[in-house]
Amino acid sequence: MRSVRPIPRAALPDNMTVRVPLADSTFEEPVLICYVRFERTDSVSDDEHRSADAGAGTVFVDAVNSIGAFDVPAGSWVAVGGRSLFVRSVHRCEDLFGRVHHWEIKVG
Repeated sequence: MRSVRPIPRAALPDNMTVRVPLADSTFEEPVLICYVRFERTDSVSDDEHRSADAGAGTVFVDAVNSIGAFDVPAGSWVAVGGRSLFVRSVHRCEDLFGRVHHWEIKVG
């Protein structure tokens, strides 16, 4: 049985820098991950004078085609799509053999 194919590089047009939190409430130096995809989420707000999401969305990081890919922890800061965003949660998507296929990183 074959494993699932990686996300094609053509579908990963963005680059992202990641700053992982340290125990002393500071952050590590930025680490670059090339070939990711940032999909912005649009939402509405009850307050017509406020931005609804300020750039929230999902970043897709492929385990094979994203250069520098690693398991980004929640609580990290990322810069992608011209924005600096907080990592709210990370979902590891695994293949049938338990290997990471890609990560879906919720940011906002």
